Amino acid sequence: MSHRIVAAIDFGTHGTGYAWAFTSELDREPRQRGIHFFDEWAGQPSSYIKNRTALLLGPDGSPVEWGHQARRRFHTDSRTGVFEYVDQFKMDLLQDPDPNLPGTSVARRTDMSTYLVTAYLQLFFRFAVQDIVARSGVTESEILWCLTVPAIWRDRERQLMRQCAERAGIPGDRLLLAIEPEVAALYCRHDAGLSGADTPGDRFMVVDAGGGTVDITAYEVTDAGLTEIGYTSGGGHGSTYLDQDFISQAMVRRVGRSSLDTAYNADRGAFADLLDAWERAKLGFDPAAGHDLVVPLNNRLYRNLDADAREKLARAQNGIDDEIILDSEETISLFDRTLEPILDLVDDQLARIGGAGVGRILLVGGFAQSRHLQNRLRQRIGSQSMLVIPSKPAWAVLIGAVHYALAPSTAIVGRRSRFTYGIATALKFEEGRDPEDYRRHNYRDWPSCTNRFDAFVQAGEIIDLGHEVRRTYLPFDDGKATIGLRIFTSVDLEPRYVTDSGCNEVGQLTVDASASLSLPTSERTSEVIMTFGGTEISVRARDLRSDQDVSVTVDFVTDHSTDLERTGAAATKRTMMRRNA
Repeated sequence: MSHRIVAAIDFGTHGTGYAWAFTSELDREPRQRGIHFFDEWAGQPSSYIKNRTALLLGPDGSPVEWGHQARRRFHTDSRTGVFEYVDQFKMDLLQDPDPNLPGTSVARRTDMSTYLVTAYLQLFFRFAVQDIVARSGVTESEILWCLTVPAIWRDRERQLMRQCAERAGIPGDRLLLAIEPEVAALYCRHDAGLSGADTPGDRFMVVDAGGGTVDITAYEVTDAGLTEIGYTSGGGHGSTYLDQDFISQAMVRRVGRSSLDTAYNADRGAFADLLDAWERAKLGFDPAAGHDLVVPLNNRLYRNLDADAREKLARAQNGIDDEIILDSEETISLFDRTLEPILDLVDDQLARIGGAGVGRILLVGGFAQSRHLQNRLRQRIGSQSMLVIPSKPAWAVLIGAVHYALAPSTAIVGRRSRFTYGIATALKFEEGRDPEDYRRHNYRDWPSCTNRFDAFVQAGEIIDLGHEVRRTYLPFDDGKATIGLRIFTSVDLEPRYVTDSGCNEVGQLTVDASASLSLPTSERTSEVIMTFGGTEISVRARDLRSDQDVSVTVDFVTDHSTDLERTGAAATKRTMMRRNA
């Protein structure tokens, strides 16, 4: 059945929204007139296209509320101790996140996050489907979905996000993943009408500053679409970390850690109003205006501060104890803890692009509304490029994802590979070059060298959409019904061994080889075809003797970390393949 509607979900650290359009309406310009969205969320403090990415969990851990309603209910019931409020769980999908990210062990953080992400998406998706079907008159099966992911996420996190989405009920055969700065670039081209990002030859950078992450890369406009010329960079530098510093730095200095913890534990819901007030204040902060930044304390939080804390607060603020007052110098210092890494990333991107540079830097995302971030970025780039901010920067990823879903094959036509990708294999042993520890003998009349890195694409290489790499392999051992291949990445251009420094095992391929079990091992040739250049790597395989496609599974999610000291004969026989050279 054809897709009559394309719908996008911008799943963010702080907020999540959806937008949709009839495919027929997007054929006309300006496209934005045909895009619909929802901005009437229950419990929202003001009209906005995103609901809060938050859950309220009951005693058994199951969600009882979501979005703004979760925090509103927690705000009134938090003192009972029955419910647990959780938010900012998206970035815990990262296996080895920035050390500044909060959390416990990697395994526990990931398990908790996949459950929370799935639970939230399930509730959100059901709501979105019901609304779209009711407003459009189509059936649910006529909707193609697009889900956004940060550019800094690797294959593991992207596959994990897809798994969570499918478990939440989004049909996998009608689900695209879209990279956030890429779709933000499409928004700027189609909806924002920004010059310098819509003519073949234009080169521009996208700085997507959201709640939990900042993603940066650059593109060149071609007749066919956008080609990535930048080097994806970013990290946990979003506005959420500024919020954390406001509590851990400014608040602790004024009332003390112990008093603040006591007030928080007595009524955690009272901190919600404080952070809302801080959110409004921080976006409007402009040091050029010369005003203090004032954040009112709500009555519930004020009452839970002990007398010593209120007295300490008054001493720090010339007798004022019902507001948090930050002078310009302190506010700038607080901001700069989050802004400096962002500015450094922009500097690094411009340096790595080199040459002609970029004509425009597009600042998008919720944090892009911060006047101080805008001013600091203008100061940092100087005359190198022009800073451009769309009228609605927080909308960029969501609306751009609708454009992407309409024509993913023509939106982004080239992407730069972050890593050198390859397969662990065995090639002919080279005397005097390969280590003796890697020498193996099997059914061939020549020795092989195990642990060789068989590269498919190189780090930094610009890969066309749909770029295929074909390789043929023979099983290393006799009598196996499946063939296991280990996928490795490296930051080096030409790694020789998968044990080299900088090489990491990131996934596994399992190829069905049962149809050739009756043949001699030397004739059981399988062709593996890996397709690069998209948002996800795809793989298929063929049995060359029968010229039939065979099933293949790709796993980037399981922990494939390898103790390289275990690369002896036993480990090698389990995982290595010999190139049919």
